[in-house]
Amino acid sequence: MPYASVKGINIFYESTGGDFLPLIVIHGAGGSSQSWSKQISGLQKQGNLIALDLPGHGKSGGSLLADISSMADFLNDFVQTLGIEKFSLAGHSMGGAIAQEFTLRYPGKVTGLILLGTGARLRVGQGILDAAASGMFPFKNVDHLYGSATSDEEKAKEMKELQKIPANVFWADFQACNTFNRIDDVEKIQVPTLILVGEEDVMTPVKYSQFLADKLTNTNLRIIKEAGHMCMQEKATEVNAAIRNFLENLRV
Repeated sequence: MPYASVKGINIFYESTGGDFLPLIVIHGAGGSSQSWSKQISGLQKQGNLIALDLPGHGKSGGSLLADISSMADFLNDFVQTLGIEKFSLAGHSMGGAIAQEFTLRYPGKVTGLILLGTGARLRVGQGILDAAASGMFPFKNVDHLYGSATSDEEKAKEMKELQKIPANVFWADFQACNTFNRIDDVEKIQVPTLILVGEEDVMTPVKYSQFLADKLTNTNLRIIKEAGHMCMQEKATEVNAAIRNFLENLRV
């Protein structure tokens, strides 16, 4: 479990190793590399999967970043620190916004793009923003994150984990999401793209992913049944198979 010093900030990341071009995965709002735990374990043989904690998240140091463009530029600093020139890039929710922004800013570095539960615009309800701004945990439960395949016991466990995250982290991330808007630019992304979304996702509904699929060239949209916003955790076997197939096709 190494750290990288990125412009003086200690950034935690996990790497599975391997000889193929890396797949870098970016977590969503309030999250960490642990959001991808089932991909880290399930895709080890596929190549070098790298999951990082953004500044101020998880085990990483540094201050929270103010907007998606700053996060994309930070990601560029991170890959430069590791000496990575080309890679595939995956992002969930806010991480998907970062992945889109990065690909638009640094198109020559991304060989393939995977977008999970995200959109070209990510507006956040004012009530959620106000609650986080006042230091309150912004959710009553996690029903908005999970679909019908997730048990109440699992939801209760995840609720306890989310409540450990400081409210200011949610506020900063949700503010960044709320100001993100690439609706008019997303069609400029030219790399092969896999789009995954839970059929029951209420945070970033299927229509968000359908918009991306309609605007981007060379895309494959997969709707994951009985899954909500956290589809990569809820339906890891199906999601991992889709990612594995996408990466294999990139190498042909």
